[in-house]
Amino acid sequence: MRRRAAARGCAAILLVGIAATATGAEKSTAVPDAKRAPDTIVFAGIPWRAPADSVVHALATRGYAETPGTRNQDRITASGRLFDHYAIVQARLDDQGRLSRWEISIPTQSEMEEYEIQRKVYDDAIQELQSKYSVRHEIVDHYRFPYEKGDGKEARGIRGGEITIRSRWDSRKGDRLTVEIDRSMAVAFTYDSRWWRKVEEERRKKKAKDL
Repeated sequence: MRRRAAARGCAAILLVGIAATATGAEKSTAVPDAKRAPDTIVFAGIPWRAPADSVVHALATRGYAETPGTRNQDRITASGRLFDHYAIVQARLDDQGRLSRWEISIPTQSEMEEYEIQRKVYDDAIQELQSKYSVRHEIVDHYRFPYEKGDGKEARGIRGGEITIRSRWDSRKGDRLTVEIDRSMAVAFTYDSRWWRKVEEERRKKKAKDL
């Protein structure tokens, strides 16, 4: 009888341990309450829909110099340092020349340990952004066969599209920030304003008006 009671006790403890582990896993990947989401998400404190010249000036004051000869009607390109690495910064503009999207890339330098270097940049960025915008709304760290975490082949898997590493934050007003290690092994930041989807829809309609 004592042995059976002890066995039941051990089983109960094991089940509690499994339940606690499962609960912990859910908490680490759960979508946060919308009340905890930020009101808006911006890059370098530059407000959405700022005019092009104001964007260039604001970038310059933060150390991002405009790349000469690259500006056009819907894009401003600059470069500078982000997380102590060279970064390319592109401001996307709507048809009125107002800021609507950011596309920022920290390219790989193709060193022997490029995954380890780029993963550290990614992890550092996530830590800083979590302190600013709270819990992520999406966390993806997915490895498809034959790749697995820690196998030393991460760079090959990412370039081949077999490994996906991505995080996302959403604001209450509809802005979105996505951070990922893309297939070129760059750490890419995409800031979409709440107006960007409408900009794309209007441009698509203009292109298709003669169909």
